[in-house]
Amino acid sequence: MTTTWSKPTLKGGYAVSKSKGTRYTFIFATFVCVVCSLVLAVSATVLQPLQRANIKLDVVQNILISVGHEKEELTTMTPDQVFELFAKEFETILIDKDNVRQTRDFMETELKKLKYEDNDLKTMTEGELVATFKAKLGLLANKAGKSKADYDPGYKLVYAYNPDQTTTQAYVIPIEGYGLWDLIHGYLALNPDLNTVRGITFYQHKETPGLGALITEDWFVKQYKGKKILDPSGKLVSVEVSRGKAKDHHSGAELDHYVDGISGATLTGKGLNQFIKANLEIYEPYFVELRTKQSQGTEL
Repeated sequence: MTTTWSKPTLKGGYAVSKSKGTRYTFIFATFVCVVCSLVLAVSATVLQPLQRANIKLDVVQNILISVGHEKEELTTMTPDQVFELFAKEFETILIDKDNVRQTRDFMETELKKLKYEDNDLKTMTEGELVATFKAKLGLLANKAGKSKADYDPGYKLVYAYNPDQTTTQAYVIPIEGYGLWDLIHGYLALNPDLNTVRGITFYQHKETPGLGALITEDWFVKQYKGKKILDPSGKLVSVEVSRGKAKDHHSGAELDHYVDGISGATLTGKGLNQFIKANLEIYEPYFVELRTKQSQGTEL
């Protein structure tokens, strides 16, 4: 009987069997995977605070821009200066579904039931806290033995612009909804009459470059300034993106509710129209109360 021997392979001048070579390859590949996983995990942990700080800065900058601060002005400032400016000029108001002012205490207490650390909760902005709370609504409702609808306080945020510390010069609300491809985030500022748009911003989107992505351009967003969200009867109608030039399709008082569209971005425009109005409808009951107090000369 003839025995056949496999020919050894050479590695670094030494003979290595095919079985050993395969084993070494597997061990090396496993080692590389483990090292890469550790590097990615460490990087994610190290970069997380920086990413969170950048998100906070992006939010604050957009709120400031919505009331009239220029991008160029803010980019010359350090992050700390931007946060200080925001703290000086804005009051963050948390209201529930009955339009009653609330504190953040309930959200913090409830989230602690899900093992959130007190220090982590205290460092969250109101916006971060509300977003975290809403993301856990279903779980918290189950823990409370209630339906999601019964448990949900309906929290929402309003940012009152009060740069001189005496009178509110604008009210800013967060807006978000789907464009063509994904969620678009932004902020809408209204003058004290709660009808006239002071400014609007869009950010964190995935719209098509050169088309839908043009919603962030100054020429587009500045069209909203001075537009009205209420018709002459006081009904909420919002402000919409027209197909093409607004003046080609609308005239007179109608033009108060339209801005020029972006060529090739019709679906993005439709998305803006839908979610801007939907967000305004959420806040309109609160705005009605504020307008009533204004007409009565009541302190807001």
